[in-house]
Amino acid sequence: MGTVINAVAIVVASIIGVIFKRGLPEKLQKSAMFVLGLSLAVLSIGWFIRDFLSIGVDGGAYELVSSGDLLIILSLVIGTLIGEAIGIDEGLTRFAHGVEKKYDLPPLAKGFVAGTLIFCVGAMAILGPIDDGLHGDMTTLLVKSALDFVTAMMLAAVLGIGVLFAAFSVLIYQGAITILAAQFGVLLTDEMVRALSMVGNVILVAMGLNFMGVTKTKVANMLPALVVPIVYFAIRGLFG
Repeated sequence: MGTVINAVAIVVASIIGVIFKRGLPEKLQKSAMFVLGLSLAVLSIGWFIRDFLSIGVDGGAYELVSSGDLLIILSLVIGTLIGEAIGIDEGLTRFAHGVEKKYDLPPLAKGFVAGTLIFCVGAMAILGPIDDGLHGDMTTLLVKSALDFVTAMMLAAVLGIGVLFAAFSVLIYQGAITILAAQFGVLLTDEMVRALSMVGNVILVAMGLNFMGVTKTKVANMLPALVVPIVYFAIRGLFG
């Protein structure tokens, strides 16, 4: 149910954003995109640090201790190579363009891809559905819905109606996680969820830099990086 509320929030916010887009000058659209990218990058870095660093004690002195360094690097490198080989970014763009032509819709590819990445990648998009599936707790997803509402409204005001269609990606992605968590939650460990969260937040930082115009990374091609930690912990569980 939490994922359904999340998707509805994105749809409603996107419609409001598209209405505002008609009276938003191009200069303001660029400024809004830059600020949205900056906010996304800063928040994602904060979420990453929260999972990456912890306070340890060494000889009676407190120190910051990092975790998962090598796994994060390997996940991003291996995942991106797989994504580039498969051509995920190009595939998503072709799909969106195909829908545009088939149903005679206005341009939606950029908004759809950007919305899908923002709403489906990151700590809340992983932890929220897991909490919902394991404990029936929608708190995280309700908070995410409020954040996504604001983000979708701003994003749609700049990129248009394509952002609305990202709601379907949220339904499929988060709904699948909720179902899997309900069925196989016993296999999930805190360490695995933390690794997924860190990798997801690095991907969001890359997305934020794209919005700011600093980089032009094909962020969708980084998505397989989210699978690598799952494979790693599965193998470690079998042979550990």
